[in-house]
Amino acid sequence: MELAELLITRRSTRRFDPSRDVPDDVLDRVLAAPLAMPHAGNTYDWRGVVLRRSQRDGQRWPAVFDALMRQSYVEEAAVLIAWAVQPGWWADRYRENVGELVRRELIEPERAGDLLSVIEAGPDARHLTVGLVGEAMMGVCAAMLTAIDAGLGATVTACKPKDLATALEIPGEAVVCQWGVLALGWPAGDVPAPDATAPKPAVYDQYFDGVWGEPLRGNVGG
Repeated sequence: MELAELLITRRSTRRFDPSRDVPDDVLDRVLAAPLAMPHAGNTYDWRGVVLRRSQRDGQRWPAVFDALMRQSYVEEAAVLIAWAVQPGWWADRYRENVGELVRRELIEPERAGDLLSVIEAGPDARHLTVGLVGEAMMGVCAAMLTAIDAGLGATVTACKPKDLATALEIPGEAVVCQWGVLALGWPAGDVPAPDATAPKPAVYDQYFDGVWGEPLRGNVGG
């Protein structure tokens, strides 16, 4: 599918066929897609926990389902992928990578100081965690679009981060992405396809020109 068509027609799938699994080769493509996205310092601190419906742990699943707010499509999905980031791990690798760039004379030492200033407040700084979650979400988006391109249905869903971390034994130094759980599967055949004609805001209603509040004018999006 062409990228433009994929973006225009993408809609969240709210009903999956629980009798169909996702082939391994398709899942591999989905899991590889986030690595194409940029990441500060080329560190890729995020990690994903892959939960296959066919291999669901009957003892663990109730806690996972509750952390995902007991949504029916979560129960039906063939695969769930939950993303988490590791701020402390990222900070250590980022320092190493910046130092290597200086040694290779790819950046100036003064520039290195500016780059390292983003982690001076420590790995627990809120701005650092928010930034890493934002970068991880680019990967979630890439995985979602790759799944849809392969014919799957996909939905990005929210969670109770602390509860999901406990259920999946995610360590305390990692932070679960609250809106970073991707549900995948084949769309159910007995319900209408998501409405690709559902209204969207006009493009220029979503942007400002130069400063906040200044209308952006143009012809794109009507």
